[in-house]
Amino acid sequence: MAVIANLVVGSNGGTTLDGRSRGLSTPADRERFHELRKRADAIVIGGQTSRFEPYSKTPVPLIVLTRSPTLPGSAATNPQAILSGGDLAETLAHFSPIYPVILIEAGATLVVVALQSGLLDELFLTEVKTFGGEPFLTSCPEDYGLVLLEESQSQQERFLHYARLPAR
Repeated sequence: MAVIANLVVGSNGGTTLDGRSRGLSTPADRERFHELRKRADAIVIGGQTSRFEPYSKTPVPLIVLTRSPTLPGSAATNPQAILSGGDLAETLAHFSPIYPVILIEAGATLVVVALQSGLLDELFLTEVKTFGGEPFLTSCPEDYGLVLLEESQSQQERFLHYARLPAR
């Protein structure tokens, strides 16, 4: 089982531009986004992500964490969408036996919960030079047991790959 997360972050820690992450994303970030999706057996997002981002079609099952009794936003028309009313830990515990590699594509709020709860095995961050808006990534992955494995930089962005190292 592996839980990975992917997030684009502005230079000020903001994770949206005009309410969506796509405004911050660069072509290289989008390429990385699609490469990570190829590794995933399922994608997890929160209700807010479903309301503001396009999730009507996904290459693998889409698990939407929400308190809503129905699928919100674009996920409502996704035939692969699954509603989960539990919290992130409960949802991952329930779905991990079914989907061995789960990719969290939710916003900073859910990624921070995953970090603080020790649920992430890998985190992929793309830092761009643009200032972003709310929500903000306020946690440092290294404070939660992740180690920076890889860092690369281009003119438009910096890619960071963190992972939880196996216990010795």
